[in-house]
Amino acid sequence: MLPLTLIAILSLGIVEGLDPYKGLLFSYYFHSFRKVNESYIVPIISSITYYMIGIMIAVLLNISDNILTRGIMFSLLLVHVLIKLVIGKVLHYPSNMRPKILNVIQWSTLNSIIQMNFIILLTLSILSKLSLILLPIIVVIVRETTYCLSVKNNKILLKLTEYNFDYFYLMTVLLLGIVIILPLL
Repeated sequence: MLPLTLIAILSLGIVEGLDPYKGLLFSYYFHSFRKVNESYIVPIISSITYYMIGIMIAVLLNISDNILTRGIMFSLLLVHVLIKLVIGKVLHYPSNMRPKILNVIQWSTLNSIIQMNFIILLTLSILSKLSLILLPIIVVIVRETTYCLSVKNNKILLKLTEYNFDYFYLMTVLLLGIVIILPLL
C-alpha cells in the first residue's frame, strides 16, 4: 500500500471516528439512560453497519483499476464533495431516539445510504482491497477511544461538537481524490 494511500485512509478514519454526530453522541445518549454495556457497543455496531453496504457493493462490483475507472471515481468524489458542501446538514436521518441497538443499526445504515458513503469505499477498493477492512477498524478504534475518554470527561465530547467535521471530512475526501487521480497526471 502506498504511503499516500495509507495517509488518506488514516485521515479519513480519524475524522470519521472523531465526528460526534456519527455515533459518539448516540453512545453517550445510551450511557445517559444507564445502558452502559450497550453504550460501548454502539461505536462498533454503528461503524460496521455504516460501512457494510459500501463494502458489499465494492466486493460485488470488483471494479478494475484503469484510467477510465480512476477518472470516474475522481468525478464521483468531486460530486460527493459538492453535494456534502451544499446540503451536508440535510443528509442525515435522525431515527428513533429510543436507546436500542436496533435503532443504531437503522440509523447508521440509512445514513450510509443517504450520505453516499459507498463512493468512498468504491474508491478505496480500487486503491487497495485491504483498505475496505482498514478504514472501519480505524474508525472503530478512534470512536471507542474517544467515547471512553468522553465518559471520563464529558468536556471532550462537548468540545468535539464545536467543530464542523463536515469540512474536515471534505478535506480528507479531496485527499482521497488526489490519491486516485495522481497516477493519471
